[in-house]
Amino acid sequence: MRFLRLLLLLVLLAPAAPAAAYSVLTHQSIIDSTWDKCVLPLLQQRYPGASLQQQNEAKSYAYGGAILQDMGYYPLGAELFTNLTHYVRSGDFVRNLLREAKDRNEYAFALGALAHYASDNVGHPDATNLVLPNLYPERNAQRGPVVTYEQAPLNHSEVEFAFDVMQIANGRYRSHTYHKHIGFRVSKPLLESAFRQTYGLKLGQVFFNVDASIAAFRLAVNHILPAAARAAWYSQRKQMLKASPTLRRRYRAYKTNPAEFKQANGTDFERPGFGARVLAGFINLLPKIGPLRTYS
Repeated sequence: MRFLRLLLLLVLLAPAAPAAAYSVLTHQSIIDSTWDKCVLPLLQQRYPGASLQQQNEAKSYAYGGAILQDMGYYPLGAELFTNLTHYVRSGDFVRNLLREAKDRNEYAFALGALAHYASDNVGHPDATNLVLPNLYPERNAQRGPVVTYEQAPLNHSEVEFAFDVMQIANGRYRSHTYHKHIGFRVSKPLLESAFRQTYGLKLGQVFFNVDASIAAFRLAVNHILPAAARAAWYSQRKQMLKASPTLRRRYRAYKTNPAEFKQANGTDFERPGFGARVLAGFINLLPKIGPLRTYS
């Protein structure tokens, strides 16, 4: 219960979701879906001969890089960092990460940041901007079939979080156990070097405490946000199952024979655990204001 109280407090105090096309879990699932065909071959081309353990370690850095540009919006973060890496010389920043990478893990970290950059550039015009007016037709009736982040920032944050929830509901987000096993790492020396080259600033000039910011970032990504997304999936499962025939079939198969379902489909489809269900119950009792509007 102590962890749940902390989790609920951090959800309530968390800032609005960043102005990215996708949120945390979707960015991580992009690394999962491209790992075997794209990311790992690039790593092997430059740094051949990696063992499975070394590959998993590199993947933890790819996860970190995939969410790097959003780090400034998390607790103890610096909004200036995320605004710069999203809107000012964004491509140069990624190019400098790739150029400055000196080993397998740093290169994986840079490739993760490249994946974030690419998915944001595609995700805004081809996903979030188009989905939003269909989800909120009354709020955006005067804005036409395409609604940008600048026109409706809160709605965009809600859509991005909804993408995360659907990743979990459809089994496209690897299990919490898997991500805990792989880990989530940030290459601080590479980040400092590329940021200084791109913007002429030291990280310490932007973040009050760089190490504390990275630690808070890792806590949020590893534990808080996945738990919040699973809580939302549990809270809204009836509406989601009603809206998606595919999800209904998967959920029915999972409920009928979980062991057979896992053997046929893998273990990525997770029923929210006890902690997520308790958190969902707390959230349902609270007024849907501030960050909790996403759960309405």
